[in-house]
Parts: sequence; structure tokens; C-alpha cells
Amino acid sequence: MGGLFLDVPDYEMTVESSVESGGVAILFGIARGTYAVKGELRPENRWEIPFAIRAVVAEGKVREWRVYADNHVVHEIMARG
Repeated sequence: MGGLFLDVPDYEMTVESSVESGGVAILFGIARGTYAVKGELRPENRWEIPFAIRAVVAEGKVREWRVYADNHVVHEIMARG
């Protein structure tokens, strides 16, 4: 794999809701993109999956960043090549 932005040049994440308390933020949303085959973005390689992110901030810095997403669909598309 050549890197996320090479493999999925139209990758985007949309945060639909979030909660924050005591330096911990949780973000919920949708990630989407198209797996490129030899630079070509084919409609059958388009995917969309829900995600959650947990971020811990302390002293003005992100101390932890965890992304939760079921990437199974994306891996199936990539395996087809």
C-alpha cells in the first residue's frame, strides 16, 4: 500500500457529532473515499464507513488519538485490486 492519500486520494471524514468532558473528546462521523486502481477512481471502489475517535488532551497537546472503524469493506475493495 502506497499510503492512504495515494490509495484513496478523495478520502474525507465528516464529524456528525461530538462530546467533550475533562480533556476527553469523542467524535462520531462518516469516513468515505474511493480506492484508486492505477490512479483511476472507479465508482465500484467507493466506500463509506462510520467511525468514532477518542482524543485525550492534556497541557494543550493531544496525548492520545484512537480511531475506531470497521475497515472490512475497504479491505475487501483493496483485495479485489
